Amino acid sequence: MMFTTDHAETIMRQTYEERLRSAELCRIRNTARRRSRVRSTLQRAIEQGLRHGIQPHEVEHEFTLTLRRVTSR
Repeated sequence: MMFTTDHAETIMRQTYEERLRSAELCRIRNTARRRSRVRSTLQRAIEQGLRHGIQPHEVEHEFTLTLRRVTSR
């Protein structure tokens, strides 16, 4: 089947837009996955710390350090 130049340009534009959408969805998924892991890690660390007698100000300090590490990536 022969394509006209206009038809080929339309197909290329659609393919490009689909790939952009796919890349954006992957970026959003990866960001959500990373945030979920960070929340789980923080939750486990806080629970373990509280079980072992960690003080509230220490929890706040560890939380702040972890957030800095995550945002610096």
